[in-house]
Amino acid sequence: SFRSFKNIEYPVPGVDTAIAVLRPGARYDLSCQGGIHFNEWQDDEGREPPTSEEIGQELIREKEIYDYYEYERNREKEYPELKDQLDMLYHDIKSGNITNGSWIQAIDSIKEKYPKPD
Repeated sequence: SFRSFKNIEYPVPGVDTAIAVLRPGARYDLSCQGGIHFNEWQDDEGREPPTSEEIGQELIREKEIYDYYEYERNREKEYPELKDQLDMLYHDIKSGNITNGSWIQAIDSIKEKYPKPD
């Protein structure tokens, strides 16, 4: 499967995701007991199934990407609910304290706790 973040779609590491990246549109049935074995393989473009080595390399690539976006997943868990954020903004606007109000402080504290990697 894939996650979306700011119009960027990135893979959630897994054999199915790796195959979808390596051979988009292919249909298959596989077993992973004692290695990856394709029981069925259908590809309208006539491509062969990916090798275990190709899948392994793709999984490494996917893990690196997934690890990079860990900050995004952590932030998502800790951001206040949208209705609570809107309430904070409302009160900040009403009090004229937009630049350092409760909403800015709440969001900044989470962004500082989980900084975006370089």
